[in-house]
Amino acid sequence: MPSAIASHHELARTFEAELSAPERAVRRWNLVLADNALSTNPLDEQDVISTLGLGTYGAAHPTWDHLGLRKVTIVERTGDSPYHAEATAEYTYTPPNDLLAPTSRRADWKFESQSGQIAALRYYHGNGNNDVRPLTNSAYDFFEGLTTEEGLVKITITKNFWPFPNAYFAMQNFINSADYMTCAQHTLKCTGVTADYTQVFFNNTTYQYWETQIQLMYRQSGWVLQIPDVGWNFLSGTEKRRAMVFDFRNNEWVASANPVGLDGSGQQADGQPEILQRRVNPEMDFATLLLVPPTTGTWPTGGL
Repeated sequence: MPSAIASHHELARTFEAELSAPERAVRRWNLVLADNALSTNPLDEQDVISTLGLGTYGAAHPTWDHLGLRKVTIVERTGDSPYHAEATAEYTYTPPNDLLAPTSRRADWKFESQSGQIAALRYYHGNGNNDVRPLTNSAYDFFEGLTTEEGLVKITITKNFWPFPNAYFAMQNFINSADYMTCAQHTLKCTGVTADYTQVFFNNTTYQYWETQIQLMYRQSGWVLQIPDVGWNFLSGTEKRRAMVFDFRNNEWVASANPVGLDGSGQQADGQPEILQRRVNPEMDFATLLLVPPTTGTWPTGGL
């Protein structure tokens, strides 16, 4: 179909730069419409872009080539004439991700730090962080109910998928089987996945997709349970025996009223009890599905 624009004339260009604000360049045209524009050949966005030679969204400004085409505005009936219109093209910095179809865009990554509480089982002895010891009293008993704060980081990954992203919902409650980003093994857990069905009109095409959010939680001490190895029983060879203490007042052995420390193998500990580590969450390689976030100064092609 021929263009609805019979002729056009570009007006003065403008450029705006302000401290701590994005640069903006504007081009404006007066348009004269063809005779059939009001009946069988209406003016539309693509006709304006093509006739004025603007290229595509993201195309560089002819003078300030670090700015890309971001917005096109059409005002009809200028001067109250049905055959006159005005077109405006706005140029700003345009991230490469914005130029891609919705399902081809990189994910948005958001990191939020917060604090959480865990059972206080260890302490740093002396100076530095190398001498870590069980947090017990002088008789090697743990303090019941003692807690401390630790660092948590919530990571939210937003990405568009089509079709439905079943694989990401299968991550729920899994922890990382290997180091991921700068997070050590078993310190990340997938705590939730949500997906909202969305339709948008982009670049003359309608896209449908699932806008998906994947939430990970980094835990400084990890997601493996840390349990003091204490109990009322112990192993003597292959036999389980009741832990006993000597009652000096009555000169007899009696069952211990408190759990006793164990050495990690079921034997009574000669001093501080061991702290057992038990993983209760299934593990998976997060890098297989999530790959890595964008790195500073670059826009990698791999990853979400």
